[in-house]
Amino acid sequence: MKQDKWIIILAISLVSLLALTFYFFSPLLDGIVMGIVFAYVAKPFKKRLEKIGRIPSALIATLIIIIPISILMFYGIFQGINQAVYIITHQKLFEERLIEVLTNAGIEKEYIEQIRGIFPSLLSIIQNTLRISAFGVTVRAIMFLMNFLISTIVCFYALIDSENFIERTMRILPEDRREEFSKFIKEVDDTFLGLWFGNFIVAMLIGLASIPFFIYFNIPFTPLLSGLMFLAALIPIFAEWMILLPVAAYLATQSLSTAIWFLVIGFTFLYFLPEIILRPYFVGYTSKIHPLVLMLAFIGGAVMGGVAGFFIAPMVAGLITAVYHYYTK
Repeated sequence: MKQDKWIIILAISLVSLLALTFYFFSPLLDGIVMGIVFAYVAKPFKKRLEKIGRIPSALIATLIIIIPISILMFYGIFQGINQAVYIITHQKLFEERLIEVLTNAGIEKEYIEQIRGIFPSLLSIIQNTLRISAFGVTVRAIMFLMNFLISTIVCFYALIDSENFIERTMRILPEDRREEFSKFIKEVDDTFLGLWFGNFIVAMLIGLASIPFFIYFNIPFTPLLSGLMFLAALIPIFAEWMILLPVAAYLATQSLSTAIWFLVIGFTFLYFLPEIILRPYFVGYTSKIHPLVLMLAFIGGAVMGGVAGFFIAPMVAGLITAVYHYYTK
């Protein structure tokens, strides 16, 4: 009875310690989870470079993933801010261009005049909203930068120490159980690798496919936009429209019919077909997760848990799939 009491106290203490650790780490959860995902994407590169050493190979593999993503991300943010400032500072020019587009589209003069009257008020509301939310935006930007930096560090150390961490963890188990546990971890590791590296490949294909699409419609900054499409495609279901809609708005200032065609073709070939058909089946094949389960995990995780939930929910689905395959073998 005394021994059981101390076992219960030890178990409660460990759970409490883990809960406290999770509480303090929760503001950084996005960065930690993203770092683990980046580590799985970079893992094939590290394996090919292992002959140069454990630490150099992990560093180079991390940089191969992080540097292109950071350049595209921050340059895209910079260009977005520049365009927003241009619209606000050239309000009259933008208004005249919009009225011209509406006139060419055949909108009645009465409605155009109503829009002309509403437009300055709308821009004023946007400017006031931006001023009010400046502090919140600054805090979110700082947290985003911090989480991105943490994801880089986590990716590097996960590539270096993941195998050693598993080996040290296995020492807790009885010797006769270690081989089976090692097989189970290998199954989980292969599932996660197929999940995130497959997702990376699909995002790259969408980014490459967008290049001729943007060139055909004579869109400026095509290399930047295709890179941003790649970054957006890393987040299934939710993000490609964040690139397509602003570009369509730009095209609408020149020709409304061209903008409509751009949206229809872009939605079909860069959003609907890749997200509903290509990604679930391809990533499902590489990770052995059922396509429907995978698609629902991406959507449900993002809705319930934001960025961290988007990454964690598919990993939970992958863990359940790995358990199933391990036992059915």
